[in-house]
Amino acid sequence: MTEKATKRGLTRRAALGVTIAAAGSLAAPTVLRAQARKIVYATWGGSWETAMRKAWFTPFTQATGIDVQTVSGNTYGKLQAMVEARRTEWDVMEGLPELGRLGAAKGLLEPVDYTRVDRKSFLDRPGLVTDHVVPQQLFGRLLVYSKKLAKAPTGWADLFDTRTFPGKRALYNRPEGGPLEAALLADGVPADKLYPLDVDRAFRKLTTIRDQILFYETPGQAEQFLSDGQASMSLLADGRALNIKNAGAPVEIEPRASLLTWSVLAVPKGAPNKDAAMEFLAYATSVKAQAAICMEYTYGPVVPKAWDLIPAERAQILSGGPSTQGQAIYQNAEWWGSNLEKVNEKFQAWKLG
Repeated sequence: MTEKATKRGLTRRAALGVTIAAAGSLAAPTVLRAQARKIVYATWGGSWETAMRKAWFTPFTQATGIDVQTVSGNTYGKLQAMVEARRTEWDVMEGLPELGRLGAAKGLLEPVDYTRVDRKSFLDRPGLVTDHVVPQQLFGRLLVYSKKLAKAPTGWADLFDTRTFPGKRALYNRPEGGPLEAALLADGVPADKLYPLDVDRAFRKLTTIRDQILFYETPGQAEQFLSDGQASMSLLADGRALNIKNAGAPVEIEPRASLLTWSVLAVPKGAPNKDAAMEFLAYATSVKAQAAICMEYTYGPVVPKAWDLIPAERAQILSGGPSTQGQAIYQNAEWWGSNLEKVNEKFQAWKLG
């Protein structure tokens, strides 16, 4: 081979090597991106997030390779702001049932992919499943009180009796958190006549204790109010109440004053990782995952077959379990979905006095 031909061969090989190297450098990020799949999950946080990490997030990542990163502040207002600005940062968010109707009406949510999620597996209850949200867990909002009170409360009326039961009341800073229902039940409205809510009557009753209310933004804040004694009574999710009780807080629960509802999961419009988000929804609502979260937290499953995997003694303390059959008052998600915005306007104005 001539020297000139040899040089040409080396040049071609060198060029080929550069091309292969360049191709490899271009391909490598693609592989890395595939391996680094993730979802950003907007949560209420606290002890609930800890339970989800163990029962859902870690097993989900192990099964799919999709990492779950959590952020706080899962508010409807932030959702709307992000979507309308076309800067959606979340892939999955948890919320209350009203999120489904409001989010769909304003175009803030992606439709649920029911080719992945088993729509027929859920509890048969009006408003539980919609085209844009899936139920997450059953939970009860119930009366929680300090054991330092001289007398134990026995019902909703006691929440409004500040003479017999002195101290601040910790209530959620949103009307759908139960204060209106509690006010009407305390004012003598029968449970089967609760809806449609007499909003004006509820506000009149709430006004009697307005100066004694501590409004909390997150359930974790309510836990703190009760744990450190800032509030002597609260309307709080049962899992949160049991969490602080089991952690040693001097509180007790009155199960006869309980409202049963559920949380939901949704995928915000324009979610950066929509496909992975749908995969998570399918996982979290599977029979196995529903049973797993019930072993970590005392909320109840929204998939009836999950009860078959839950020990009987555990089932007794879960929301919606055997101990609450025939006693729990379900909040009306459809009424709230249709009325939340106007009621919240009245609620925020009422707070200002």
